[in-house]
Amino acid sequence: MSISRFTTLFAMIFLISPVACLAQSQFTEGMKIPAAPKNDSIVSVQELRMSDKGRKAFDKGAALLEKGDAAASLAYFDQAITEFPGFYKAYYDLGIAHYRLGHTIEAEQAFQISIDLTGGGYAPPEFGMGMVLCQKQELEKAETVIQRGLDLDPGSAIGKYFLGLAQFGLNHLVEAERSVQQAILRKANFAQAYFLLARIHQRQNDSPAVVEDLQAFLKLDPHSRDSKQARAFLKQTQQAQQTSNQQASSAHPP
Repeated sequence: MSISRFTTLFAMIFLISPVACLAQSQFTEGMKIPAAPKNDSIVSVQELRMSDKGRKAFDKGAALLEKGDAAASLAYFDQAITEFPGFYKAYYDLGIAHYRLGHTIEAEQAFQISIDLTGGGYAPPEFGMGMVLCQKQELEKAETVIQRGLDLDPGSAIGKYFLGLAQFGLNHLVEAERSVQQAILRKANFAQAYFLLARIHQRQNDSPAVVEDLQAFLKLDPHSRDSKQARAFLKQTQQAQQTSNQQASSAHPP
């Protein structure tokens, strides 16, 4: 199983929407995390030690999870772990499945085991743990954990996005803006990053930037379930801008 499959799955499951910021919310498809973990070659050797039964169980669970059937995937990941208790990728996917099902405690436990098994050498479960902590409103801890993941994978656009999300929740707007802009630098077509940037600029009372951000989001992602909210947000911002301009003209006639 290639690293690209794990990074794609991570992006699909965990890309949180700023529409429902820091709440149990919507997740949309995103981008691949580009860098492989430092210990990927070691884990590949471990995979060779798995029994055929364990490998087949893991592959079946992974296929079900990618199809969106998280509930059905659980038994297969449990079977893979029984066959090979040291297989951190199975714990990682198990955490994803539990998170999708709203099983926060179980997800947190699975991510922690994945982190422990790699000695903290694999970024995705760090990011997953960060999102669990965001959901629990433990935002300072989330920021620390996500940054730890970024230390492992500094090129990760998703990691920068998650960091910006945690910082936004902490109302650290300058830092959040910087993190999200760095995410966009790493992945120019990262639609959800533009939406989060719009929320940040809204708090900063920068209406022209909000309009620009939302237009960029809708250009990249016009048909997602967030697009309706984005259009309403854009219309509201433009109307507020127009009202403000009219009031300014009335107060200072030519």
